[in-house]
Amino acid sequence: MERPPLVIVNGAPGSGKSTLAGKLATALQLPLLMKDDFKETLYDTVGGDNPVDLAWSSQLGKATYALLYLVSGRLAQAGCGAILEANFYRGWSEIELAPLVAQTRAVQVYCGGDSETIIRRYRERSERGERHPGHNDHGAIPRLRENLAAGRCEPLELDIPLCRVDTTTSEEIRYVPTFPAILAFVTQHVQPAS
Repeated sequence: MERPPLVIVNGAPGSGKSTLAGKLATALQLPLLMKDDFKETLYDTVGGDNPVDLAWSSQLGKATYALLYLVSGRLAQAGCGAILEANFYRGWSEIELAPLVAQTRAVQVYCGGDSETIIRRYRERSERGERHPGHNDHGAIPRLRENLAAGRCEPLELDIPLCRVDTTTSEEIRYVPTFPAILAFVTQHVQPAS
């Protein structure tokens, strides 16, 4: 069976991963597996809407990644490609993603840019209350700043093609390179060899 495509959309929280992953999923007609969708479903079904309960949030986070890897692995085994979006951490996520990468035609799309812009966007999203309260977004800002400074939000060290996208240049210019260029890069690398 031909190895299915896998597009790993990675970057810091607040870097615009979800928006870009959604656009790629639509353009490539691939299922979109987003970490936050899994985590919020767990919050809604097993409880945990208290943003102060960091230990419970951490436990749900671990379960979320386990489910993300399980579902994406099952899709790959069935020959179905996917877009996989999460804040995967450098030096930690590679070992979990390696088996999935080995059975797919994988590419990494990394969303990054100016750290202060990413932190500002994250804080503004928190203030708007757009996400489930269990995420504890406001309380997570110091950890986000620390992870950005330590390089944990940098591209994953995977032996697959990498497209770096600056999502912080301005609100008018959403991506550098442009979305058509990102799409062309991904398409080139996930298409089966002829």
